[in-house]
Amino acid sequence: MQRYPSRINRRVKSFSEADEDQKVNLETIIKGTTLDIYFYLLRKKDAAGVREIQRSLGLSSPSVSSYHLEKLANLEVVRKNRFGNYEIAKKIDIGALKQFVILGNYTLPRFLFYAMFISIVFIGYVLFFLTWPLSTGEVFALIFGGCGSIICWIETLFCWQTRPF
Repeated sequence: MQRYPSRINRRVKSFSEADEDQKVNLETIIKGTTLDIYFYLLRKKDAAGVREIQRSLGLSSPSVSSYHLEKLANLEVVRKNRFGNYEIAKKIDIGALKQFVILGNYTLPRFLFYAMFISIVFIGYVLFFLTWPLSTGEVFALIFGGCGSIICWIETLFCWQTRPF
């Protein structure tokens, strides 16, 4: 009687390990030109043909783009529609995409949320808790809060400028 639950536990564990291995494999397989093609399809947000991708990315021949598209299709990341064009089947977080959050049709840098939170807390402090004349602790709070807010906004802008899509 006790053997049955342990078998189930081993099976469940092996499935979760397989899922973890799949994530690692996607990181190692989708790189270089394959990653560029995936980013192109994300940016386009519409189906694209082999020749269109080849011309847009400056690849040497349509067979190169076809090879990388088939690699993505085998990983079930893209799919071929009935017209023979490729479209995104599922979105994955690899490479530079780890720094972004996808909300509906919007792709936003993760730092945006940190910058907004720190800025709102800092503005709330200035509006509700700051008293004149300023004490030493209030001066330090203004310096650290202001610097933290500025650094988060700079990182958000840097992340947005280097986005791959």
